[in-house]
Amino acid sequence: MLKIKYLSLITFPTVLIGAIIMQVNDIPKSIWLQNIIVTILFTLLSFIMFRKKKINSNTKTKLYLPITTIVLLLSLTFFDSGIESIHRWITLGPIIINISSVFLPLLLILLGTFSSQNQWWFSYIIVLTISLLLVLQPDASAVTAFVISTLVLLICNINRHIIRLVMLLIPLTFVIISWVFLDDLAPVPYVEDILFMAKDLGIIWFIISLISLLILIIPFIFFPPKKRKITSISLGIYFFTLLVTTFFGNFPVILMGYGISPIIGYFISINWLIRSKQGDKN
Repeated sequence: MLKIKYLSLITFPTVLIGAIIMQVNDIPKSIWLQNIIVTILFTLLSFIMFRKKKINSNTKTKLYLPITTIVLLLSLTFFDSGIESIHRWITLGPIIINISSVFLPLLLILLGTFSSQNQWWFSYIIVLTISLLLVLQPDASAVTAFVISTLVLLICNINRHIIRLVMLLIPLTFVIISWVFLDDLAPVPYVEDILFMAKDLGIIWFIISLISLLILIIPFIFFPPKKRKITSISLGIYFFTLLVTTFFGNFPVILMGYGISPIIGYFISINWLIRSKQGDKN
């Protein structure tokens, strides 16, 4: 059985398949090589982090700060120039960061901790705030993935309060609004349409590509840590929803398409899973 510390290697098939598809389609090496380099760097970082002792960061003070920071970063996207009135990124010199792709997985992990500590109302307010910001960006894929995955956290900690059940309809309205007012940003073939590029190479390439993407989700859904099972499943639903929405709009295909932000976001999640399962053994 593969040791848990090697779980981060699960990212390589998807990234390498994406690189091959881009290479075959004459996409410049400088594009797809970035994905490979970032994946290697974060895999090495994952191995280093596994060696370190687990740090307890569940105190409320330590949770409030990163959540506030994520809200602030999402708000700062509206001060960036954006693309055709779409504001999903923050530009730092030559680096363009998709804030939601990097930090929404971390936010799900933090909200999972709050929900387990009976901080239902605080989690709910954060869900509404983040959902609104994502609608305004706009980013229908991120809104859908975030709302559906956070509803799993909230429902599992709802304790049969009918008022809370009714209030969960509000985040769902953000999902509907995001799809009604879907952005018309043209897709970049090697970002949003890379699965269709794979299909053009042959049905076998498409099937292999899709399987490699689904494998990324399996650890969170089927092998969650015992102490944080709901949070893990929520992360799996989040990534699965991101994958599904790529077939209904022009949204990035995580890890396979060009973009370092989704890679970082996934590594945050898979490293959390590794550390949590390591904690199960202690």
